Amino acid sequence: MQRMCFSNRFSTLMYRTATHLYLAPHPSLRPYVAHYTYCLPHPEHCAAGDSRQWREPNSPPPLVLIPDASGCLVFTLLPSGPRGVLYGPTTQAVTVHNDLGVGPPRFFVEFRPGGLFAFTGIPQWELSDRTWPLEDAAPELYVMACGAFSQASDLDDFAVRMDAALLARDPVPSPVLPLLGSKCLSSQQALAASSGYSSRHLSRLFREGAGMGCKAYFQVLRVNAAIRALQAGPPSLTRLAQELGYFDQSHFIHEFKSVCGVSPGRYLAHMSGFYKEPLKP
Repeated sequence: MQRMCFSNRFSTLMYRTATHLYLAPHPSLRPYVAHYTYCLPHPEHCAAGDSRQWREPNSPPPLVLIPDASGCLVFTLLPSGPRGVLYGPTTQAVTVHNDLGVGPPRFFVEFRPGGLFAFTGIPQWELSDRTWPLEDAAPELYVMACGAFSQASDLDDFAVRMDAALLARDPVPSPVLPLLGSKCLSSQQALAASSGYSSRHLSRLFREGAGMGCKAYFQVLRVNAAIRALQAGPPSLTRLAQELGYFDQSHFIHEFKSVCGVSPGRYLAHMSGFYKEPLKP
């Protein structure tokens, strides 16, 4: 790639922050891919204004990633080519090195729940809460990304070429994929009754396609809904627990802590130390 710059010349930009650019995938990929993300260094950390070279200062404290029951591909964009890592579906918070805005440029393929399975065919329980070098876990995806990178003229072109490469793979979805977007059903029993699957078979499908059983999946979804509410402004925890279907406030706090590692109160007090994907449920 000749230029590490992004101009939005294909009008794919959905949202941006000081450190992130969020891009829409091709419409045919949206059942599987939530968005692409570029995390780029701030110009002041680049040598001679070239984001292919960077100077890394003292980084801020570690960042805690909120789980969202979906996997992603992370590519560190080096002059020699991309280095890829596969992150499986997450059920618990993960603490990572925080180099947002000061580290090397990175490109993320952020899947929806069940989306990673469609492109790898790997039972997702094998990947859940784990990371793998992409060239080992899914070498065909790694070769695909390297090809897109070598042919791209800039960051806009790279994202479009990744679109084309993923479309060419002809994704094969899990039977559970249509069920993963269900927002009105909050229990395994209700979902089994609606889908026609037995509870046991439904749990097996969830583990294969999403990397976790129904109970864990609904826990992650509810905690993410709670975080969106907390980010909008500190509500009454009792009222929030009721709105999200918890038995009581104690049940809500226990489940929140089991997923995020901290209580809702501690999350609110240290919100800047956590990162939740803004465009995912």
